Amino acid sequence: MITTAGARFLAAFNDIEKHIRGTLRASNGDGFAQLAREYADKKRLPTHHRSALLAFAALRNAISHERYYGGRPIAEPVEAVVQEIELLRRQLLEPPRALTALGSARVCVIQPDDAIGAALDHVRTLGYSQLPVYDGDSYVGVLTTNAIARWLADQLIKNTGIAEEEPVSRVLKFAEPGEEAVLVPRSITAVEAIDRLSRERQAGHLATALIVTERGRRSDTPLRLITPYDLPALTAALAIV
Repeated sequence: MITTAGARFLAAFNDIEKHIRGTLRASNGDGFAQLAREYADKKRLPTHHRSALLAFAALRNAISHERYYGGRPIAEPVEAVVQEIELLRRQLLEPPRALTALGSARVCVIQPDDAIGAALDHVRTLGYSQLPVYDGDSYVGVLTTNAIARWLADQLIKNTGIAEEEPVSRVLKFAEPGEEAVLVPRSITAVEAIDRLSRERQAGHLATALIVTERGRRSDTPLRLITPYDLPALTAALAIV
């Protein structure tokens, strides 16, 4: 006889298995462990989610397929494990959105014709290291403190002094290749945001920032800037223990 905890565990596991099989369009004959690995790769799940899936699969087998002792399964999930798999089920079937995990935040936008002095004020007073540049309603690029530093070095080498009236568009030319933000839709999940930030860094991009808009288009209004600084909050949203 399976206990209430065991029944809850199996119900959560069955929901997860059904979701994974449906996502991968797998047949009932395909082993769950391999499907879990494929799903984790496809969805770029964090390591602890992948490990949990495999551990829960082993426990499911012990409950459902191993010999019983005294009419009860030899394995019995404790309440903490049941809560973990129920939380994992929720995160897989209804992935937390990045905006939900991070909350709203003001996006400081500058224009190409703005004086660099105004951008420097934002850096100095607000602590921003990346400023999205929009020409009217269209995304142009992102002004980073790296680009500003290279512009300042160029000014000093030329002994021209710091021209705070220099337009942002000219300073933006000092950005290195790959120093670019990535536009993403507001539907982006926490897992996807972590993956995009990591992927951009692995690709050699320096800005590694995501600009969240309604549909991820250059003409959309920016809703939030996501940077590596936000990674701890995004990761925390995926915790299952």
